[in-house]
Amino acid sequence: MRSNVHRAINRQKSIQMMMAILGLVCLFFSLIPVVAAESEGNSVTDGQDLYQKLRSGKRLQVEKSYTVPEQPTVYLTFDDGPSKLTSQVLDILQKEDVKATFFALGEEAKAHPTLIKRIVEEGHTLGNHSYNHVYKELYSDFQTFWDQIQSTEEIFASIAGVRPQLVRAPGGTYTNFDAYYYYLLDQAGYTTVDWNVDSGDSKRQNVPVNEIVQTVKNTPLEHEMTILFHDGSGHASSVEALPEIIRYYKKLGYAFAPLTTEVKPKQFAVGKPKWSRNMSLSHFQELLKQTQQYATAHRGTGEQQSDSLQNLVQMSRVAREESARMPAAPPQVPLQLHIKGGLDFTLDASEYQLHKERIELPLRLLVEKMGGHVNWQPETKTADAHYGVHDVEYDLSSRSIRLYVLGHKVAAYSLADMDLQQGNIIVPLRKTIDLFGGRITGTIMEPGRREVFLVFSQLYLLQENNGLLKNSLLAMNDSCLK
Repeated sequence: MRSNVHRAINRQKSIQMMMAILGLVCLFFSLIPVVAAESEGNSVTDGQDLYQKLRSGKRLQVEKSYTVPEQPTVYLTFDDGPSKLTSQVLDILQKEDVKATFFALGEEAKAHPTLIKRIVEEGHTLGNHSYNHVYKELYSDFQTFWDQIQSTEEIFASIAGVRPQLVRAPGGTYTNFDAYYYYLLDQAGYTTVDWNVDSGDSKRQNVPVNEIVQTVKNTPLEHEMTILFHDGSGHASSVEALPEIIRYYKKLGYAFAPLTTEVKPKQFAVGKPKWSRNMSLSHFQELLKQTQQYATAHRGTGEQQSDSLQNLVQMSRVAREESARMPAAPPQVPLQLHIKGGLDFTLDASEYQLHKERIELPLRLLVEKMGGHVNWQPETKTADAHYGVHDVEYDLSSRSIRLYVLGHKVAAYSLADMDLQQGNIIVPLRKTIDLFGGRITGTIMEPGRREVFLVFSQLYLLQENNGLLKNSLLAMNDSCLK
């Protein structure tokens, strides 16, 4: 009987142990979806982080390098066309041998397909300006803006076989765009372009020609000027003002060029939107999916990530890959300058810079190495550089240069090609040598050797003799005496 009791007890213990094991197994399998859920939760958290950053108004941008033109450049842009005025604009541009950019509307393109073809065929840039320009529709929700950009692009593709990557927001981006608009267009591969010169031709109806011209001329000069005009109906004054404005910039030494994705776009800061709209996380996910699918299909951006919420990681990865593909930085090579007549000097690698194969360096360093001197006037932000019989006055406030020979003013240049970096006026070597009556006769730009050979019409050689500097004037040009 006792043995039966023991057997019953053992049987009960065995049952209890099996139940415990089964409980552990069930617990183990029950944990698996929990882990997965936690993993999904982390993904959502990452997506929410991106979403929240944009919601806070913070712009998230992929770093991109742009090409800066050596010559000061004007980018003429025309919005709201094409219209019957566009052909007149194109005729003027053709006569002046100037290329421009046309941000056209989809509904106007459908009405004037031959003008769209002409814009493209004559070498101008075609940009996307939405379909109908109705602010309330475009800025109520990004989906509407996106649909209009897509519709207009399809119209351009059917008419002229092009899909413009440049987009201009009707009314500009300030207070119309938020961080979501910018980010989603970036993801699709578009470049958003505002302007830094407003001609004022759309302030009201029938703006006088003289007012448009004067507005443009009163705008501070910069190295790159993106000018807003309109070629839509009702802007005949803009057409009339155009030739004088082109002549104005040509006289200042500007070149003209159409905008491309290689030109750094003028973009307004993100301001508080004046439109009431809400962006939920799920809506953002859907829009992000649409824009990335478009980029994959049309921009050749590569395979789309399966999880669109990982874009913050993707942006960093793309940036690293782009950096890895960039060529290695050139070796640090001193620059030797040889002036005909016996004056040679060397600049350390840290004392100059190469910008698109153009040598740039501090004005004071160059002039003093050659034996001249520079006086800086902080109250007027001007620098007076003296060398030989030449005096050059650099005015940073107006970005202008005045050239004097033997004390007589002989030339003035607006938009001087100069920059202020760490308290130094940075100038291009070749143009500066030209100002002082010299010219570059030869250069050697090899991996381990950089030399420049110069000659001046009047040369002041610095020769040390008992601590005194002797000046010897060679070959004075008659023109310098005028």
